[in-house]
Amino acid sequence: MIALKYLEFVGLDKMIKKLNSLTILAIVTVVMVVLMLITIQRPTETTDDYSLLFPELFEKLSGVDTIKVKSSQDEFTLYKEGEDWFVKERWNHLADFNLVKRALIDISEAKIIERKTADPEQYILLGVEGVEDGGESIQITMLSGDKEAASLILGNEREVGQTQGARRFYVRRAGEERAWLAEGYLNINPLMLNWVDSEVIDIARERIAEVDVIQPNGAKVTLVNLGKKDKFGTPEDLDKTIFKYEQLGYDMAGTLFQLRMEDVQPKKDFSRGDSEVVTAVFVTFDGLKITVDTSFIDGFYHSTFKAEYDASLIKSAPADIVKMDVLKTPEQVQQEVNEINAKVQNWVYRFGGFVGTNLMRAKADTVTERNKVIPMPPDLTSTISN
Repeated sequence: MIALKYLEFVGLDKMIKKLNSLTILAIVTVVMVVLMLITIQRPTETTDDYSLLFPELFEKLSGVDTIKVKSSQDEFTLYKEGEDWFVKERWNHLADFNLVKRALIDISEAKIIERKTADPEQYILLGVEGVEDGGESIQITMLSGDKEAASLILGNEREVGQTQGARRFYVRRAGEERAWLAEGYLNINPLMLNWVDSEVIDIARERIAEVDVIQPNGAKVTLVNLGKKDKFGTPEDLDKTIFKYEQLGYDMAGTLFQLRMEDVQPKKDFSRGDSEVVTAVFVTFDGLKITVDTSFIDGFYHSTFKAEYDASLIKSAPADIVKMDVLKTPEQVQQEVNEINAKVQNWVYRFGGFVGTNLMRAKADTVTERNKVIPMPPDLTSTISN
């Protein structure tokens, strides 16, 4: 019996030792991984002068005429002609100038904070392994003619969640092994559609004197400015007009204010098929006339635009609108017409429901009876602020 107990004790002891060995091995492994991560992310001994990531880029920015962006999500080219930038793979549509300008300046101002790994096997931990290697980085290459001005592989952000101010990213200059931690406003969008200039037209609501929305059968609803800023009604009821919801007249008259599209396509490749066309005509106090033809196709609203100047449409504006200094001279309006048509004449724009619905509203969808008005949601902002 004693011998049996002894054997059981010896077996238990061996098991405990084995478990201890496995536990120790696991702990050692975790410690080694942590040490490796710390080693990768801490600055190494260097005598380099930490400064700009691309020290000479700022002086070259005026000569940069091509930007290539490549990621696992998209690949596209931005190019410059004159003072404008275009998106090559989006039918050479105009690019968002401010976005391009901001990206160029941000990259030229990015500063090196810390030296990181030069071991390609460790790139994946920082997100700088490169698109060709299956990574999630973004590669930005800037060219001046055929000559490369700078090329950056943008990796992971270190302080994830920061929304304002300069941020820190792991980066690598293309063609170099060394990775760096850089600080700057490096919010480069990897999707081509987000670089397209999305603003179609921008007509201040205060300029609008009249809006007509005309159905295919000739029926129409008309809104007129009531002589006060942001106040609109029908010619029949004027300030007694009862809209479907209180702000509807304001919304319809302001459709062209900073109007942005969801997508775009060349007019020459577009067909409305059998879809009906609703025409919305916006007339300003200073003689500008914008005609918008809209069709509802496959769940989206597709619109074309045309601008005209008609001196016979000029009307006296309300005093409070005149004071706002938004009205233009005939010469300015004619110049505006030329600029608008040059921008929109070759394109069909796609819009979402809010814009599209207002461009196609029938009278029955615009005005109603008092007891059928859709109530506006309560304003909770004052409650929250208190």
